[in-house]
Amino acid sequence: MSAAVSSRSMPIYLALILAGVSPASWADATFLGVAVAQAVSRDADGRISLDGIHHVSQASAFPYREDVCVYTRWSGSGTHDIDVSIWNLDTEETVSEAARSIDFAPNAVTTFVQTFPRATFPEEGTYAVEVTLDGDLAAEYSLFLNVDDSYPDAPELVLCVPADRAFLDKAGNASLGGIPELFSYSRFPARGSIELATLWFSGEGSHEQRVEILDPTGVPVASSAPRQMRSSHGKIQLLIDSFRDVALPVRGTYTVVLYLDGEEVFEYPLPVSRK
Repeated sequence: MSAAVSSRSMPIYLALILAGVSPASWADATFLGVAVAQAVSRDADGRISLDGIHHVSQASAFPYREDVCVYTRWSGSGTHDIDVSIWNLDTEETVSEAARSIDFAPNAVTTFVQTFPRATFPEEGTYAVEVTLDGDLAAEYSLFLNVDDSYPDAPELVLCVPADRAFLDKAGNASLGGIPELFSYSRFPARGSIELATLWFSGEGSHEQRVEILDPTGVPVASSAPRQMRSSHGKIQLLIDSFRDVALPVRGTYTVVLYLDGEEVFEYPLPVSRK
């Protein structure tokens, strides 16, 4: 994404992915995704769990307070400044903002989580969760509070990640668990099982998703059969692709490629190392 994009511009990054735009990239860093969850945690092995991923909240009264956990994924190296802010698209009033410097892991996906405990939303409306890297816009993620007239008409990608568990709760919010920052094996060639969870938001009608995994040379090592997805206005949809006994000939950076309706819409690295 161009650094010329204004910090108060309307286009949402994940919508641009569906228009054929690659992940936002800098000289030594690449933005891989963002999601807003009610809680984020790590297990003993360092794997991430996201509980209550959502775009929509219903408030019984205002001001409305909600714990907002902003989960972001990156690849790259070096030290970078990440700024996360929440603001009202109509009034441009800032709800919360925080900034930190993060050391990126060159041989793994870097996870950064910014939590805003009991963030206060003064009124209903559409709010933007904005993420910048080194001062440049990386993503905007929409939160809809008591409004339903601004949902996307086409399905928008929320997140695509490897995960050990994934489900939607009764409220329609998503939870993902066991998200690794890299895969490691004691010897190569190796064989492993990989589950990929993909979340889409809103849209209408039937769509077809397919996922493939490429080795470091670009040769496919796994590919899913096309999966049907029925989009629903204002709702999150979850698709899980399970790959068993995948041949991993060498260590290095593998690539996950996501297709919607036959068009490539997103790709991201899958680091594989030796234990």
